Amino acid sequence: MKKVLSLLKPHRVTLIFSILFATVNTVMQLLLPSYTKNIQTSIVNYDMPGIWRFGGYMIAFTLIGIVTSIANTYFSTKTSVGYSITLRNFIFGKVSHLSQSDIDKIGVSSLVTRTTNDINRVHDIVLSTLKSLVPIPIMLVGGLVMAFRTNPEVLKIALWIIPVLLVVVGVLMVIIMPMYSKMQKLVDKVNQILREKISGIRVIRAFNRTQYEDERFAATNKNLTGISLKATRIMAGLMPFLTVVLYSLICIVIYVSIIHVNDLDPSTQSAEITETIPKLNAFIAYFSLIISSVISVISIIASIPQALISGRRVKVIMDAVPEITEPENPVSPEEAHRGEVEFRNVTFQYKPVPKEEKKKKRVKKKEAEEEKPESMFTLHDVSFVSRPGEMTAIIGVTGSGKTTLMNLIPRLYDVNEGEVRVAGVDVRQLSSEEIEKRIAVIPQQAFLFSGTIADNVRYGNPDATDAEVWRAIEIAQAKAFVAAMPEGLESFVSQAGKNYSGGQKQRLAIARAVAKGAEIMLFDDSFSALDLATDARLRASLKENLTDTNIIIVAQRVGTVINADRIIVLDNGCVVGQGTHKELLKTCDLYREIVVTQMSEEALEEDDTSADPENASPEETPPVIPEETDGKEAEDDA
Repeated sequence: MKKVLSLLKPHRVTLIFSILFATVNTVMQLLLPSYTKNIQTSIVNYDMPGIWRFGGYMIAFTLIGIVTSIANTYFSTKTSVGYSITLRNFIFGKVSHLSQSDIDKIGVSSLVTRTTNDINRVHDIVLSTLKSLVPIPIMLVGGLVMAFRTNPEVLKIALWIIPVLLVVVGVLMVIIMPMYSKMQKLVDKVNQILREKISGIRVIRAFNRTQYEDERFAATNKNLTGISLKATRIMAGLMPFLTVVLYSLICIVIYVSIIHVNDLDPSTQSAEITETIPKLNAFIAYFSLIISSVISVISIIASIPQALISGRRVKVIMDAVPEITEPENPVSPEEAHRGEVEFRNVTFQYKPVPKEEKKKKRVKKKEAEEEKPESMFTLHDVSFVSRPGEMTAIIGVTGSGKTTLMNLIPRLYDVNEGEVRVAGVDVRQLSSEEIEKRIAVIPQQAFLFSGTIADNVRYGNPDATDAEVWRAIEIAQAKAFVAAMPEGLESFVSQAGKNYSGGQKQRLAIARAVAKGAEIMLFDDSFSALDLATDARLRASLKENLTDTNIIIVAQRVGTVINADRIIVLDNGCVVGQGTHKELLKTCDLYREIVVTQMSEEALEEDDTSADPENASPEETPPVIPEETDGKEAEDDA
């Protein structure tokens, strides 16, 4: 929690003002009961000058208290809100610099909860603490001193209840802390199930699992509701208990005072009553302030467990150390190798079981290394070079490491052995800004941002003109359906591009990468939602227009890679073949097997032109679908 609260430093000026006005306001509240006693004594003694004097003081103190109370509320609110903004910005910036593996460890739904609900709880405790941090100690100490001066004997009787209240609160904290911790985990679970249901609604309906998902959500929600109600009931019973204690003590004080007066000599009772009533009223006022302070402390203490849980969850993000760090002394790319990508004996594996789990399993490090199978390596001893103006294709069976290989180029992960070189420099020595400037990535799951088509295409190049945007769209084979829309480039794009088909989203994502003008373009199975004719036209357009760009493609279809300058065949993380289509048919059994499963045996003996839709035989390639009619294309039915 200390680290979480360290972000209050930028707001220390408003914090100081808040504390200052809170102090003045508290002093004003402490002075009022004393002057109330004086004005009551003046009334009994028919002292009009005293009444006016003490009444004037009380009015002045009240006005000062009102002004300082408003000022304290303003500055404390400004401090807490500013702090929550600073904290939220810090967490958002920290998350944006985490690697994919770091995000996976925490979970997307948990990250959302931590940056919203948890930060709100921290904000609430900061606000309540700021309003009470200074007033409560001053009120408690000052009230005790003033009450003792007013009636020391009665105060001794009443103070025994304070330790009892603190013990009660301590017991409540021990009971409630685990409840709040479990509540936060269940909130994460509810968010996760809700996100899955919204994102996978079509799959859920297709498999008729709506009732199952509803029951799963209801069960988690019921658990969360049960624990929340239990914790709320416990806390709800606290305030009535404190109220009963407060008024019981006031009754005790009045009773003790009555007994005291009753025991006096009848001749002195009248004078004693005249003196006792103002003192009693002042004592009750001071004692009420003391009990109110104790109640405020208890209320804050009672809310601390939930804030502590939230603070710890936020601190996990603050303490997270990104696996991918910036180099201390970045190296400038070599212009002689501009646009070049080279893998030098690259070996990579995802991180193994965390250390905590290793301890539980009691596996010795030496034994683990001896028993570690070769298959643990996602990539092993991969080497190749891809240059500007070339198209390099990567193909292989599912799970062979194709996407992992692509993720190493923009440095989403760091290699275990070897080097991935971009523009002649190891990517670990390049700044992230340099890497992002030179590389454009088009993932298989195309993601569009809410806004317009123009906004999405300009995402990588905000300064692109309309002509450049249209050129990128035309190269990506998206011009027909964009031009057919009434609003053209200004056509609306919903969140994640839900109002477009899979093929349309992929082509707009490709247009976005083209508009960026990067020297290296990575296509991670980015043609999977396109029909073969559109696929072929798109590849031909890329090769024709991006003559100085290094294009690297991951694909499952042979037709997508058949005309590449270089085809790399992966199997279980190892390169088992490298060359052109014709060369690999002769030298790589795995590649030939993949081709056989997708093409006829006769086609293996023919030229590579079978991939071109204009030359392909009908049984190899479906008829070309006119661009004007593919607003809802074949992949949407799939």
